[in-house]
Amino acid sequence: MNPLSFLLDEWQQRHLLTNEQRVQLETHERNRPVSLYLLLRSLLYAGILLFTSGVGVLIYNNIDTIGHTALIALLAVLTVGSFFYVYRTSVPFSRGLIENEAKFSDFALLIACTLFLILEGYVQWRYNVFGTRYGLATVLPAVLFLFCAYRFDHRGVLSMGLTAFASWVGITVAPMEVLSNNDFNDMRLIVTGVLLGILYIGAGVASERMDFKKHFSFTYLLLGGNVFFIGSLAGLFRSEGWAFGFALPIAAGCWLFVNHARRSQSFLFLLMAVVYGYIAFTYLLFEVMNEALWAFFGMFYVAASTGGVIWFFLNFKKLLKVRDEQQQRQR
Repeated sequence: MNPLSFLLDEWQQRHLLTNEQRVQLETHERNRPVSLYLLLRSLLYAGILLFTSGVGVLIYNNIDTIGHTALIALLAVLTVGSFFYVYRTSVPFSRGLIENEAKFSDFALLIACTLFLILEGYVQWRYNVFGTRYGLATVLPAVLFLFCAYRFDHRGVLSMGLTAFASWVGITVAPMEVLSNNDFNDMRLIVTGVLLGILYIGAGVASERMDFKKHFSFTYLLLGGNVFFIGSLAGLFRSEGWAFGFALPIAAGCWLFVNHARRSQSFLFLLMAVVYGYIAFTYLLFEVMNEALWAFFGMFYVAASTGGVIWFFLNFKKLLKVRDEQQQRQR
């Protein structure tokens, strides 16, 4: 028995539903249109992943038989062709959200950018065109992807561009010895991550305030917020004697994200502020507490934390509605 029939039976037994109403509900359920948007979009993304993975497997298995030059030429043709298709099917630039009738254009742009990365990596591996200038190898895709993201209004490519830009910043600031040894506790990387997160957050807030690609602000705030909080927490754990130098920025970031979450009615940003703020608060609390009290106080703190989690998930909608009600009163 399907869930709908079970519910209808229950309602009829309680005399909440007549036979005519039941027939109407069952007819509506059978005839109502079903959206295939998410399914088709997921299939297209899966197709992009399978296609680019297949290109990589093709290169790996046929390097000796096809030859490097032929494979590079094939990749170049596919990359240029994809970019050309995106350009031909694009609409004029706009400061706001662009609605393109050519729905496959978005996926073609993802394919083009992914193929560009494969082509760049292959050329670097085979001919070492960039040498040891790894910063140049990362800044080129960053500039290209950010340009394409704004020109063709694509949030996925914007994420790729911001990730490539972060890679370029990390390589530029930290010496290769730090990266090759996986020494991510290096304070230069930590401070750079915090500043980069602030830059992304500022770009997201500015895009909303200036009404310039306002819908990009979510991507900026999501990536920038995570980079900022993770970098600040790493600095908090790494610092000795001046932990509050990172605690204050974390508190300010939590305040900013809570306010933004209430303004935009976003559960995700509220959750980010609560989780990262809780981690920082817990660390500082046990850092200043006498170790002899850890075992005794820890049990109560875990119980209180469990209760706090339950309370948060039961009341987060009320937390978001407070700002919404204030805005309605101001209007």
